[in-house]
Amino acid sequence: MRERRGSWSRRRVLGAGLGLGVTLMSPKAHALGDVSQLDIAELQLGSGTRSRPNAWVNLLFETMQTTSVECEPRAVLLAPDDPALFAHPFSVLLVSGALPALSDREREQLQRYLMYGGFLLIDDTTGLSSPEVDTSVRRLVAQLFPTRPLAVLPADHSVYRSFFLLKRPMGRVVSRGVIEGVPQGSMHPLLYFRDDLSGALDRDAAGLPVLPCTPGPDREQRREAVKLGINLILYALTSNYKQDQAHVRELMRAGRLE
Repeated sequence: MRERRGSWSRRRVLGAGLGLGVTLMSPKAHALGDVSQLDIAELQLGSGTRSRPNAWVNLLFETMQTTSVECEPRAVLLAPDDPALFAHPFSVLLVSGALPALSDREREQLQRYLMYGGFLLIDDTTGLSSPEVDTSVRRLVAQLFPTRPLAVLPADHSVYRSFFLLKRPMGRVVSRGVIEGVPQGSMHPLLYFRDDLSGALDRDAAGLPVLPCTPGPDREQRREAVKLGINLILYALTSNYKQDQAHVRELMRAGRLE
């Protein structure tokens, strides 16, 4: 069973184009543009961030094979204040070290992006639970949401059931085993994962995993990371979440996602 395209209400929020000629303070200036095929934007802040485009190419291929979401398997590198960000409803920030503070322009644009339907996943790629990295992430989130701190998502949150039923989130490492987020209305437009999702998804030029998963078993843990990635995409694109997961067993029997 596949998601109905008409149910992708969050994707429709990506609106009616980018009014670049309108003043920055106007809500209409940065409505997210309509996107026919989903890709993923990697935000680049300079120091403290990295790029893993093959991780997202792999995830988007898996998403197309498993769901009805139409994807363009690619990652686009963007600065937080690049107006092109509004053409990409799903964005990621891969953290490899302490992050710099956002400039006022970067902060204002990311706030609008998240307010008008954009989604941001912050992925700690160190696998070390570094206090320095974590502190800088929380400082950045506090710039975007001064009155709403990050909080752990409950076990029954929609992100754990938007396509697959997940017992807990897994990345390249299994350390924290939780996702944190900031609420905005009924959604969490920003999520923070500390167990290196992109590291589990990443592939080299030959299509082989770049990094081992720990504690393993590697194959099973990597498949759980793929499921989490697909759930994140479906969560970002729709507000109608599947409660009945019988279709997942059918997909597994067909060998489409083990």
